[in-house]
Amino acid sequence: MRMKKLMILAVAAIAMAACTKTYDKVETKDVNEIGFSTWNETLTKASVENTFDVNDNFKVWGEKLVSSTNTTVFNGVTVTKAASETETWNYSPKRYWDLSATSYTFYGIAPAADGYTVDAHTGAVSASPTITFTGKDSDILVAQQKVINKTAGSGNFDSFNKVPMVFNHVAALVDVKVKIASGLATAGAHVQVSAIELQNISTKGTFTVAGGYTTAPVASWTPSTASAETTDAFDSGEGFVIASSRLNTDLDASGAILIEKLVVMPQDFRTSGDFIQKLDIDYNITQTGGSANNFTPDAFALTTFDNTDNTSNTGDTNVTGWAPGYHYTYVVTIDAHTIEFTASVNPWSVEGAAYHYLIN
Repeated sequence: MRMKKLMILAVAAIAMAACTKTYDKVETKDVNEIGFSTWNETLTKASVENTFDVNDNFKVWGEKLVSSTNTTVFNGVTVTKAASETETWNYSPKRYWDLSATSYTFYGIAPAADGYTVDAHTGAVSASPTITFTGKDSDILVAQQKVINKTAGSGNFDSFNKVPMVFNHVAALVDVKVKIASGLATAGAHVQVSAIELQNISTKGTFTVAGGYTTAPVASWTPSTASAETTDAFDSGEGFVIASSRLNTDLDASGAILIEKLVVMPQDFRTSGDFIQKLDIDYNITQTGGSANNFTPDAFALTTFDNTDNTSNTGDTNVTGWAPGYHYTYVVTIDAHTIEFTASVNPWSVEGAAYHYLIN
């Protein structure tokens, strides 16, 4: 993914110096507000667009270092993208660069929400609000640490450029693709999916992030344990998840994505009990000139998917869960075997050696 750093100079707010007839000496200096920008290509929403939209927001935490003392400057301040310009982010009240400081450190979470507990010194996220994933949600993003040091020799901070916040995914992204086996394609069979559903997906939970990271933060998710919150399904009745235009249309050997760009909560897959994460699919096969054959196989566990496209579901590496920041693509291949016949005739059964009758 390409990255483009947007650096826009902050506008200096010039303080007016008052002149009096007593000839007191008055110092004049520029006062520069702390502004923010983003690296767009690392961002995503449920639509997987690589930009923030107008009125999108994030919360920022940060501190300054002055004479070996750290002082909090931002403590969960909401920063919002303005409608007026492409890369203008607003917050209130404004903070200004302190030229007595030697460095600033910043952290952020998007979208902005109440309920986060973040250490402005280490970036540790010790608590988050309970987040519910419905398929319509934006991604959850955590910015990596951004340190701004005073520029050597100039006495300011990178010419007071806007602070570029680099965000990272802490949710997961899922696509499900369905194709038909080459034999069915060659035979001219018409295969259509009539329904598809992800079952028993954990959709509600909280996350934490250990502090001290300098690059991409690593989130640890704790799903809700209530059964009512693990039976929610993403199914073909929900058009924002399912590519409904591809339901009940012919598939081919190249396949089609039916569940598309689904933002989900990272989770380990369960291997026992009533709430194993599964995929359920209904489909039909029609030969030219014939009627549809409908198939409703039992839902199969997501742990049975492996990393090799072959004729077996065993012996390869299986996925055991969804990790933060990863995009998973599942491919279901529909195959079928034609019912064919052979014919043979059993020989006559012999009743005794022979039967005799003598005529004199």
